[in-house]
Amino acid sequence: MVFITPIAFARRARRVGFNMLTTKIAKKGFYKGKGAINVGTRTKHGAFKTLKWKLPQYAVPEGFAASALKPYAEVGPK
Repeated sequence: MVFITPIAFARRARRVGFNMLTTKIAKKGFYKGKGAINVGTRTKHGAFKTLKWKLPQYAVPEGFAASALKPYAEVGPK
């Protein structure tokens, strides 16, 4: 005769919130980030060099300067 404990048939509690990897759950040194790209590189001396082709480009519609609206972010010199 086999004795099966009732614990084997018990329903487990659902682990809500543990399905995403976060810095609180992961090992030491894990950095998730925000998905942004790095716009440059570090030189061997530690300085940061910006790469022009990685900078964001904003498309401004024609006649926007004459309107009363202000841009959220301005485009720098090219």
